Formats: sequence, structure tokens, C-alpha cells
Amino acid sequence: MKHFAKKITAFAVAAVLLISVAAIQAGAAVEYRLNGFVFNLINNTTATITGYENQTPDMVIPEKLLERKVVSIANDAFKGNTEITSVDFSHAPYLEKIGVSAFSGCTGISGELVLPASITSVLYSAFQECTSISSAVINANIKNIPQWCFYGCNSLETVSLPDGLETIERAAFTGCTSLSYVNIPASVGDISDYAFSNTPNLTLGVWFGSYGYDYAKAHNIPYILLDSVLLGDANGDGYVNISDVTDIQRAVAEMDTLDDLRKKAADINSDGVVTIDDATFLQTYLAEFGTAYPIGEVV
Repeated sequence: MKHFAKKITAFAVAAVLLISVAAIQAGAAVEYRLNGFVFNLINNTTATITGYENQTPDMVIPEKLLERKVVSIANDAFKGNTEITSVDFSHAPYLEKIGVSAFSGCTGISGELVLPASITSVLYSAFQECTSISSAVINANIKNIPQWCFYGCNSLETVSLPDGLETIERAAFTGCTSLSYVNIPASVGDISDYAFSNTPNLTLGVWFGSYGYDYAKAHNIPYILLDSVLLGDANGDGYVNISDVTDIQRAVAEMDTLDDLRKKAADINSDGVVTIDDATFLQTYLAEFGTAYPIGEVV
């Protein structure tokens, strides 16, 4: 009788374990593979990419997988994949989200990285230590560049940020030692003090009076103004005439101070400084002797 009871108990335990395993399998997302991509179906119409099996080093994110729209790239999807040499998002019009560390450590990705307007969310560390990317054109409709997004991308030289961007978070570009230029849209209202740590060659493109302008000055980062001015209009009245020559001469003699917009208009030869040469060029223009510079034009 005891022997029979032990058999019943063992059978019951096995049944419980079997049911538990079945439940786990039923609750887990089914993983699919197609054209080198590993992915899950979110629902009957959408899918998320979770991995890549290196079918080709030039990876093209697809529009659909199994007739489901590709709407996201999962956390860690390609993390540490050094065999990918380029990523093309142009064939993925439904892609909205790039997850945490999705491309982190993809050191083989080189050249220009272009993020399309369909993307509305890029999470932290997305491209961290992608050490071969040389430029990033971010057309994505995102509100922030998250923490560590491009951390350690030491070949990254230029970055184009989108209008509508609002924040640049801590360490977003830290360690990008080759970074030479980033434009800061006028919409940006918050930048971490450590967003650009260890970027010794950086110049920011900023709008006069914007948050980016104040940030560059407060952090002693070289900057250029993105505002358009009438070249030669040193007093900012909308005209180019002899009074502008006088203003330039007064500034050179340290009898007057030009703000940055007026300096840009007064720097006729665009060498970064206002000198007596700029006044001479303007006088030559007003005397109708001609000049090599587009005085009187919007620059």
C-alpha cells in the first residue's frame, strides 16, 4: 500500500512539473527567423526585431516580416554584434522605436548613420561604443537624446540633430573624442552638464539667445551662430551703409561692443574676428569698387 502511495505521489509531482513547463512555454513569445532576422510578433499586424544572424554585413531593416509591420528593435537586439558593417533604415517606414543598447558595441558599423523621421523613441545606450560611425544624421521625431546614446563613439565627427528636440541627457556624447560639430536646435531647453564630456574638438552650432547658445558660453565650448544675417549690417538696422563702417571701426577701436549677431554681420571675410580689414572691405563695396564677399546678402 505504501509503495502504491509513493507511485501516486511521484505521478502527481511529475504532472505538476509538466503543467508548469507547459505554462512557461505558453507564456513565452514565439521566436521566428526570416532573412537573417530573429523576431517576435507583437500582434496580428506588427513585429519587433530581437536579433540578427549575419546573413549579410550590410543590414537593411525590413518594412515587414511575415507580413507584419516592423515597428521596433528590441533591447539588446544587436548588442556586441561586430560583424554588422552598415545599417539601412530607409526601407522600414513603420519603425518607431530603438530599444536599450540595441546597437551597443557594434564596432563594425561605419560611415554615416541616418535615423529616419518615423522613429519617435531611441532609448539609452542605443549606439554606445559604436566606435566606427563617422557621422550621425538624426531625422527622427524624438524629443531627447538619451543617456549614453553615443557614449564612446570615438570616430564620430559630426551630428545633425532634429528640430523639435528638447533635451540632451547625461553622457549622451561623452568620450566622442573626434566629435567636431553638433547643431543644437532652438527647441532644446535642457542639456546635461556632462552631455559632451571628453569631446575636446567640439564646436556647437547654436541660435542666438537660445538655451544652446547660453550652454555653449557657460561651458566654454566654441560655437557658431546658425542665425541668418545681412552681411555688412553691423548695426542690425536692416541696411548696409556707411554707418555700418563706423560701427565696425568703433568696435575695432574698442569704443563699442558688438553682440554675436552683429559680429557675424560685421565679419565680412568670415575669418572669425572683426578687424579693420572688414571695415575696408565694406568701404570698397560702398564705393562700388566690387568685393569678393557677398556683402548685402543674407548669410
